[in-house]
Parts: sequence; structure tokens; C-alpha cells
Amino acid sequence: MLQTLSTVLNNIKTKSKQEIYQLSNNLNNPDQTKHNMLHQVRPEVFNQILIFLDIQQILQFRLVSRRANETIKLMLPKQIHNLQYLIVEQQNEIQVKIQILEATKNPNQQQDLQAALNQISEIPRSRFVELKHYAQPPEIIEKVITLVCLATDSTFKIQKDNWKECQKRLGQGNFINSILYLDISILKEKQLKYLEQVNSYTEEQTASKSLVVRALLIFLKAVVELRKSNLYKMFDEITELEHKIRKKKQFIVNLEKINDN
Repeated sequence: MLQTLSTVLNNIKTKSKQEIYQLSNNLNNPDQTKHNMLHQVRPEVFNQILIFLDIQQILQFRLVSRRANETIKLMLPKQIHNLQYLIVEQQNEIQVKIQILEATKNPNQQQDLQAALNQISEIPRSRFVELKHYAQPPEIIEKVITLVCLATDSTFKIQKDNWKECQKRLGQGNFINSILYLDISILKEKQLKYLEQVNSYTEEQTASKSLVVRALLIFLKAVVELRKSNLYKMFDEITELEHKIRKKKQFIVNLEKINDN
């Protein structure tokens, strides 16, 4: 029986949107509903089957037959209640994490980043533009500017020769603002892995080449330190919980639509 159900569900997964739409319409027309051995399944057995299905599979299972659809409708209130309960639990978990965040904030890390931003804001734009005139910049300058471009734009691609693209960014009027108003909470893990390369360089190395690049290096190091801290790990966990809650709420909307039909 479960093997038959598994086969039917797998077949549904491969169907096009038009075919799914047709299956949905067929549920209200017994003559068009596909007949198979699932029609002979007793209600209590159907209920046992549902235990092994997640919400997504339940939405697919209702398309198996008219009887499956009717059984699912009877089960929907309980499924909706369970989802609502899980949402409340996850909302409470978010509140607990927020309280932990407030209690464990490290003001020094925030201050280091703000100090770096203050230093950058005081540098004339002309000093940034000067960097773009390098035809072949020292390696450390190219590396730091490349990482700044990556930090401020997740679509920026790290390649062997990034300097031409970096030159374009340096000449843009919003380049400095993209640094000053960077939301480090949205930095992706892939970006962070690249940005960690700044720990291979020292302020002294960059200071001998460019004070602008030195300031940018300090900024990047502060970003990496803060973003990799427990503070932002907690932010990531909260973001993930919020995503799960939104997904569950959408499932509830879908289930309620089925229940109303």
C-alpha cells in the first residue's frame, strides 16, 4: 500500500502545472477521478498514511483521488492547528534569542567598526579616485580594493584580473557611501570566506602603500570580526527562524484555501 502511494506521489511530482490543475479539477468529478486500489482504503488506514506525510506531500496526496481529497479536508483543521502551534513556538524562540543578544552585545566590536567608518568618511573622495589611476597596482592594494568591492556587492566576481572592474567602482560617485552604509547582516557566507583573507595583511603593509587602503583594511577586518561573532551568528539563527515562520504561514494559507473549496 505504501509502495503504491509512493509511486503515485512520485508521479504527481513529475507532472506539469497544467496536469496538476487538471488533477485538481478532476477531484470534483468522480467520473474523471483516477481509480486505483487507494479507493478501497479504509478511513482509519488513510489517517495512518497521513502520519508519514509532511505538509508538501499532503498537498500532493489530495490529488491522488477524490476520496484522498475528502480525507485530507477532514484532517486540515488539525494540520493548521499544528502549524500555528509551531509558529508560536518559533516566535517565542526568536524572543529568547533577542533577549540573549541584548545581554551579550560586545560594544567594543561595534565601536571598532564605527571608528573605521568614521576614518573612511573623513577621507576626501579624490584620494579614492587616485587609486583608479594605477595601471598595475601593488598586489596588496588590488587585493583590498577587490575585497571591498565584494563586500559591498555580492554579485561582484573574484577573478584573476579584477582591477579593471575595481577601477570602475572607484570612480563611481556612490562608492564611499556603499562602504559607509553597508549592511553587514546580509553578507553571505561565501563573501565572508573571501573577506577573511584580510587577516593575512597588516596595517603596516598597507600604510606604506596607501593610507586609503590602510583605512579600508581596518574597515574590512572590523566587518569580519563583527560578522563572525556570536552576535551575528544569533542574527543568522533568527533570520532562519523567521524564514521558517513565513513558510509555515504560507502553508496555512494554502491549506485554508483547500478547506474552503
